[in-house]
Amino acid sequence: MGEHGFLARAARFFDSLCCRPTPDADPDDDSTLVEYDAVCHIKSLPDPVLGAIFKLSKRAAQEAPVERVVSHVSAHWRGVALCSPELWAAIDAHGSAENQRELLHWYLSKSAGHPLDVRIALSQESWAGGAGPLLLADVLADATRLRSLSIHADFLGADAAVRALCRSVCAPRLERLTFIFLEQPLSDLDIIVAEDFSPAVFTGGAPQLAVLRLQHLEQALFPPLEGVTTLHLEEYTCPPMAYSRFCALLRALPALANLSVYGDVVASWSATADIRLPQLRSLRVARSAQAGRMLLSLDARALTSLFLKDIRDAALTAFWMGLERAEDLRFPALQILSLDGPMGARALAPLLLEFSGVTELRLVNCDADDALGMLNSWADGPRSVLVHRVRDVSALDRLSTRGVAMNVHCDVAWGRAGIKKWERLAPWPAELDRADADDLFMQLRNAPVI
Repeated sequence: MGEHGFLARAARFFDSLCCRPTPDADPDDDSTLVEYDAVCHIKSLPDPVLGAIFKLSKRAAQEAPVERVVSHVSAHWRGVALCSPELWAAIDAHGSAENQRELLHWYLSKSAGHPLDVRIALSQESWAGGAGPLLLADVLADATRLRSLSIHADFLGADAAVRALCRSVCAPRLERLTFIFLEQPLSDLDIIVAEDFSPAVFTGGAPQLAVLRLQHLEQALFPPLEGVTTLHLEEYTCPPMAYSRFCALLRALPALANLSVYGDVVASWSATADIRLPQLRSLRVARSAQAGRMLLSLDARALTSLFLKDIRDAALTAFWMGLERAEDLRFPALQILSLDGPMGARALAPLLLEFSGVTELRLVNCDADDALGMLNSWADGPRSVLVHRVRDVSALDRLSTRGVAMNVHCDVAWGRAGIKKWERLAPWPAELDRADADDLFMQLRNAPVI
């Protein structure tokens, strides 16, 4: 079955446990398990094997953390879970700061020195009352164990407050860092032009930091950037940055290989391909009215993967006009093209023609019929196609007959021998071992009701 197949089945299994109503169940009574054949089989496994299943399954859980689910199934499962420190190394805290602190201390006591993945939320009320600073201080007290840290805050001035506590911290294991500042009102400030990206947080050092996510940040809250390979910039409430600031930011990221831009982060793009990113391998762009001009601004000869999400047809007009004047093909190494959201035929056709050399096409959160029809009418095309939704499955039959490898969502009522099925998008970038809970590009939408 393979690891990915196991993870998919484990996700369904633990989701079913999450949904099981057990308000009257006795936690010491293993008889509550008899209605679940899979549970009964697992119950007979040796404790080390059961613990290994829990640890691997933790990456598959979607609705609730595996460690909490298995701890409430039976006394035996709880005992095995409590003796598996790896289960308690990922802390996703919600609610009041006091409750988050209690949960944090519990997980810290059970994780036995394992690297920590921490996600916390700070509110105006908790910060003003003093519980918020204590929560963040508790997290930073174990900074030497932090592998990933995600901070969500929803009050004005949160960036300065967080910066004050994180300024001189040393985090030798930190690999992923996220700052998300929600509910920020529109600002009257002019376009942000400052080009100083010297470290403002974790100045004590973060030598392993590879992934950085910044959302709704008017002011600088940058850690050391030398080793960052993946940058997420997300903006749709605060003022955009000047083009010169964006260029300066990229110059401060010598190792950047993956760039994700959500919203209109930059005020106005150039159209002369003067941003040279020879090391960039993957690019994602979402909900930007200037997506076309952004693509023209980039000179990324090694780019192998392009992801366009919720891009309106009009946003690509500048791209087509610029291509007519271009002397050579943009992104000549492109292999994977991902299109997320509906796109009209007038925009879709030239896009597929421009990137006709791609070997894999992914169609997500849209009916794939138009794109599949175009592919079926061409002699050449991608060798692999991933489909989320389709109205007429006959297009899948025709492509499959031509030898195109089809990978369809599990909700699509179509299948042949050897056809792959998928339930959720793979982590981005591909080298990550699990999907980022804060990643807006990972969301799958149901088909609209007509």
